[in-house]
Amino acid sequence: MAEINIAPFTDVILVLLVIFMIATPLIFQSSMKVHLPEAQTAEGSPQTVIITINEEGEASLENAQYNLRYDFGVLKSRLKSLLKNTANPSVIINGDKNVKYDFVVKVIDLVSQLGASPVLLGTAQRKQ
Repeated sequence: MAEINIAPFTDVILVLLVIFMIATPLIFQSSMKVHLPEAQTAEGSPQTVIITINEEGEASLENAQYNLRYDFGVLKSRLKSLLKNTANPSVIINGDKNVKYDFVVKVIDLVSQLGASPVLLGTAQRKQ
């Protein structure tokens, strides 16, 4: 009775799984294009929840798009469920440099109401 050795097959499958687990967030993180304002002291920080706002007033959270004029309640409920599952939630808001100030203020206010701390604004490193 001959048996097939599946150990090499299992190793290949596990390696592919690890590759996809690492590559998937990198693909989705760049799905919305925004032009961040520049700051002299921009630096990386631990990221818990990232909200990206483009110049048309659309917010991206966990690869879902929300129009801040019409879908604000949906964004609020989704953000609330994300923040309650995190022990020490921090939020980074990446607002396009051409976005209306009102949209960014609404999102900052929403995040503050939900108890996330700190609320950080994303910037790009200024080229000297």
